[in-house]
Amino acid sequence: MVQEPAERITILTRVQGRPVLDSRGAEVGTLKDLVVLFRGMYPRVSKLSIARASGGDLLVPWEAVAEIAVTPGGTTMILDRPTEELIPSDLKANEMALGRNILDKKVMDTHRWRVVRVNDVQLEWREGGYHVLAVLAGMRSLLRRLFAEGLVRSIVSTFGITIPRDVVSWEHVEPIETELTRARKQAVYTKLAQLHPADIADIVEELNPSERAVILDALDAETAVEALTETEPEVQAGIIQMLEPERASDILEMMEPDEAADVLGDLSQAKAQELLQEMQPAEAEDVAELLEHEEDTAGGLMTTGYVTLRPEPTVSQALEVLRTVADEAETIYYFYVTDPSERLVGVLSLRELLVAKADQRLDEIMVTQFATVRSEATIQEVAETLSKYNLMALPVVDAEGRLEGIVTVDDVLNDLIPMIWKRRAAKKYI
Repeated sequence: MVQEPAERITILTRVQGRPVLDSRGAEVGTLKDLVVLFRGMYPRVSKLSIARASGGDLLVPWEAVAEIAVTPGGTTMILDRPTEELIPSDLKANEMALGRNILDKKVMDTHRWRVVRVNDVQLEWREGGYHVLAVLAGMRSLLRRLFAEGLVRSIVSTFGITIPRDVVSWEHVEPIETELTRARKQAVYTKLAQLHPADIADIVEELNPSERAVILDALDAETAVEALTETEPEVQAGIIQMLEPERASDILEMMEPDEAADVLGDLSQAKAQELLQEMQPAEAEDVAELLEHEEDTAGGLMTTGYVTLRPEPTVSQALEVLRTVADEAETIYYFYVTDPSERLVGVLSLRELLVAKADQRLDEIMVTQFATVRSEATIQEVAETLSKYNLMALPVVDAEGRLEGIVTVDDVLNDLIPMIWKRRAAKKYI
C-alpha cells in the first residue's frame, strides 16, 4: 500500500507533467492525467495516465504506486515494479480522465447557482489514495497555475491587494458534459435536479445555447419545464430551437398554453409550425389560438388553463370535479361558471366554494357582477383592471361574452416589470 505523502492536499497541475519512475528509478514517462472512479461523494483516483517518450499513453492502476515523493518542483509518482512488468489497463465504464474532462472546462456550481471555469482541481489524501476534493476557479488559481503560489503571495504582499480564493467543493460540482455522459448518451444531473427551478434557470442562463439544450434534455420533463419557464424569453426560444423536435414538443405540451405560445412566437414561423405539428392536437390547438393575438394584449397574455363549471351542480359535486381537473389549471383561485354557449355567467373564488354549504347550487352562490376584458385590451388596461378590483386573474371574453381565456397577475407582472426597468434606465440618460 502506498505510503501517505508529506502533503495531504495537492492540486492536479502540480502532478501533471512530472516524471513517473519505476521501482528501479528508471523513468517510465510523465504523468499526463489522473483517472478517477465515480463512486461516492468524492471520486477517488483509480489510475495514472502516463505519456511515454516512445509514443502512446499507458494506463496504470493506482495500486501500482509505491511512493509519492513531494519536492519543491512538484510531485513524483514511484511505482512498485519495473517498467517491463507494467500491464496496461483500460478505462472502466464509470472512470474518467480528470484533466481531460474537468480542467479548463466549465462546470456548474449548484451551491451558488453559477457556472465557473476550472483552473485546477484540488485533491485530498484519504484512505490510501487521492480523492477529488474541489475545483479551483477565479483569478488566484489561474495566477498560481501560470506562475507559482509563492509569486502570487509576493504580489499580494507587495501591492497590498486581495485576490480571493474561489473554491467549489466537489459535492456542489456538476460537470456539463464529459466522456462519461457522452458514452451513456444521456447525462444525469442529480445535483442540479435537486435545486429549485429558479436556481436551475440562473445556472442555465450562464451557458451557451448548445449547453443549455444538453442540460434541459437530460432533466426529467417536469423539472425541465419548470426551469425553462423561469428563464428569459430569448433563452427559452433558443433552448427549444436546439432540442430535437420530439423532445421540444413534449416540453411545450407540459407548459401552460400561454407560455408555450410565447416561446413559439419567438421562433421562425416554419419552426413554430413544425413543433405544433409534433404536439398533441388538443394542446396544439390551444397554443395556435393564442398565437393569433398580439403579444402585448390580453389575448397574447391569456391562458386557456382554467376551470369552468356549469350553474346547476351543487358545491359538493363541483368539488369532486375540481379534484380531477385542478392539476391542469394554471390557477384555482377562481372558477368560471359558463352556460351551454360558453358565455361567462358567474365567477366563484375558492374561498366562496369552500365555505358554502355542500347542497347549495353554484348559481346560488356565484358572483354575477364581475370584471372582464376583451382580447385586444392592452397590458396596461389589464393591469389597471386587476389592480382596481384586487384580482388574481381576469377573464377575457369575446363580443358575445364567451370566455376565451384568463390573464393571471403573475403573467402581467412578468411583462410589466421589464418595461418599468427599461423606462427607469432610460431616464438616467435623459
